[in-house]
Amino acid sequence: MGSVNEKVYKMLCEVYTAEIGAIGIYMDQHTKCEDLGLNKLAEMLKKDAIDEMKHAEMLAGRILFLGEIVKNQKHALPEEKQFDIVKMLKLNRDIEVEAIARLNEGITICFNEKDHGSRMLLEEILKSEEEHLSNLQTMVNNIEKYGDQYIVLHLM
Repeated sequence: MGSVNEKVYKMLCEVYTAEIGAIGIYMDQHTKCEDLGLNKLAEMLKKDAIDEMKHAEMLAGRILFLGEIVKNQKHALPEEKQFDIVKMLKLNRDIEVEAIARLNEGITICFNEKDHGSRMLLEEILKSEEEHLSNLQTMVNNIEKYGDQYIVLHLM
């Protein structure tokens, strides 16, 4: 098309790709946690996966609105043999930290390129990712502080 800003388009596709990766990782963890009887944690992971799916859907819609195609690129994949809850939560925390950095960078690009529709979309997604990060950090801190007792009381 050529009418859409190339920097904005490239960045929207990168954010989209990261969301697709997060969906797969969170769904994989959701099913594993459900199988382990960690039902509260499984539900949270399922909700997070659905949130990421909504983000990907909004991003795809924005890319199409701008007259471009959604590029499917290589994305992060779940670790098949990963069943350690603390490692899962720390991985997710890292995913969210990276997402927040990517979104903040994207917001700056959109602002500089005067694409405020895309900027507002990224700001909406950013708030959701910050909420995910806050919840994950609280869980990791509590597991480190209280160990299995926290897992039994709050995640099963």
